[in-house]
Amino acid sequence: MVKYINKQNNKNNMKRLNIFLILLTLLTIPLISANLGTFKQGDCVDVKTILNTTSVTLSTLNYPNGTIAVSEQDMTNVAGKTFNYTFCNTSIVGNYNYDYYDGEGNIYVNEFEITNTGESFNLQTSSIYIVALVFIVLLIVSLIFIINILPSSDAVDIEGNILQISWLKYLRPILWICVYGLGLGILFIISNMALAYIPNAMVGNFLFALYKIAFWMMIVMLPIYSIWILVRAFQDREMKKLIERGVQIKSTP
Repeated sequence: MVKYINKQNNKNNMKRLNIFLILLTLLTIPLISANLGTFKQGDCVDVKTILNTTSVTLSTLNYPNGTIAVSEQDMTNVAGKTFNYTFCNTSIVGNYNYDYYDGEGNIYVNEFEITNTGESFNLQTSSIYIVALVFIVLLIVSLIFIINILPSSDAVDIEGNILQISWLKYLRPILWICVYGLGLGILFIISNMALAYIPNAMVGNFLFALYKIAFWMMIVMLPIYSIWILVRAFQDREMKKLIERGVQIKSTP
């Protein structure tokens, strides 16, 4: 009786295993389907295939928007069983789907991708961008935390007279400049990601335009800001001399 139950359990386990393998195979098929590759916008693409047949015809090749770019074109036998069709109208970014059939009537389907850079936005590329963005964001948060700790004004008594000049307060504007520069870095990375991998170039161009505006604002304002800091530091230096002589100076907001 026990042996019979064990045999039934083994049969049930084998059935479950077979069902699992079938499902795994079905899920894996789309993942291992061939892709011709990723190419740069504007470059020609060699649509190649290797088939044991006498002729191959490119039935249709579609733009990313679904319109037909090529229809019923014979592919050239370039060497032995290798057939090729060169397609050069790759001005649109996105996935190009195509299908072709051999001399025996067998139909095949494939695709290739066109990006601005010729590189696909895969897991490795996205991980690099994400790590860089997270690192910059953490730096910004850390700098803002330090800025909030630093004194923003001089030490004063109850009546508002300056007791001591705080030189650490000048670290605050310097660190704010660093925060602004890191923010520019984030905007630069995001704009380049958009230009490289988003089919609609308008988004990337808009973000990159914002980056250029912010960059030139920094170029113009940085010298003015630096001069303001130096002038304030010089005034505080003279004020410190007066305080050391016993002159009472009221703190200004």
